[in-house]
Amino acid sequence: MNDLAKKIFNYIQSNSIMNWTNIQKCILVLTLAIMIHFLWIIWKVYILYTPDLLQWVNIPLLKNQLLINFISIISLIILICISIYNRKKEWVNHFFSYFVITIFILILVLDGYLVGIYSPATIFTSVCVTGIGLVLFNQKIIYFNLVLSTSIFSTLIYLTTQDAIPYSPIFSQKLLNGIPYYNYFWVYSMVYFIIPVMLIGLLFFEILLMQWRYRESLFEKISQIDPLTELYNRRFFNEKVTALQQNEQSYIIILLDLDHFKTINDTYGHHVGDTALVHIAQTLSKTVRKTDIVARYGGEEFILLLPEITVTQAFEIAEKCRNIIASQALQFTDGQCIHITASFGIGVSSSELSIDQAIYYADQALYHAKQSGRNQVQLYDGSSFQSFQSEIVLP
Repeated sequence: MNDLAKKIFNYIQSNSIMNWTNIQKCILVLTLAIMIHFLWIIWKVYILYTPDLLQWVNIPLLKNQLLINFISIISLIILICISIYNRKKEWVNHFFSYFVITIFILILVLDGYLVGIYSPATIFTSVCVTGIGLVLFNQKIIYFNLVLSTSIFSTLIYLTTQDAIPYSPIFSQKLLNGIPYYNYFWVYSMVYFIIPVMLIGLLFFEILLMQWRYRESLFEKISQIDPLTELYNRRFFNEKVTALQQNEQSYIIILLDLDHFKTINDTYGHHVGDTALVHIAQTLSKTVRKTDIVARYGGEEFILLLPEITVTQAFEIAEKCRNIIASQALQFTDGQCIHITASFGIGVSSSELSIDQAIYYADQALYHAKQSGRNQVQLYDGSSFQSFQSEIVLP
């Protein structure tokens, strides 16, 4: 059950409503319209089977509207089927949304007139639907229907004030002649119509907020990750080094560069070169400590940030990475095998050094490793170079 809940949660997070096509959004609106009609049916059936409540409603109109609700549900289901059948047609995606939203608005206008144009249910529903519509659909669609609904509501308001048409015709004259706010049936009816709209509105905006937070975290992650190797990128690496310096934590930086990588690209193609980079990235990630940061520094260069570590330990990690890279050839499905080696440069840093200086030390050590024959580990402390085989003596 927990796994199912997680799957649903992840699906909601990753499938943004904002990215739905107009047809998908129209199907959602039509479904909501069906739900509104079901609410009316439940309300009306309950009244018809509760004799004490019949005095508060216009019974002939209630029965007539009940039939209309059933017919409307069938019609809306047909519209959903049409939407699904024509979902891939471009003109349907463009024009059908105007038609569907207009139908939905007319349903709400009619419902608003039946329960009273000035009633809390009508006002609350109008505000919620307008807000959701502006988020979901193109502004032109919503503003067109907003003008339409405002015009109709204004006309209805004028006609009711002139007694040309009755106000809130679904309720009986007996109820309207009194003060509706003192009538428990009227109050409960308003609550009945408001609560579903409120819950749907809250659910909708909560889903939007959830998806917005997910997209924000995804964008943040994307801004930190190299798309090819899925390692951290240079920007995130610099942020981590800055954080260590601010906390006055010691760290060591290791730069490594794949030997003769241009030859791999020229001989086998860039797709093989990319595969090699991914292979090296995975090897480094598996070999370093959990507290270490591995990042792609650019091209065939990788960089390691090792916090709270001794020089000897850093040498051992670098040498272990070098050995694994050299010993594990890159295998391809066609039987092809490529041997890759890498040169490593260790830069010893201190709290006095800037990020650029710390990386400069590692870069100098890497350059020295390249000049000394490649496929080896070298260290630079600001004054001298040392290899892994030599005795490590630092000032």
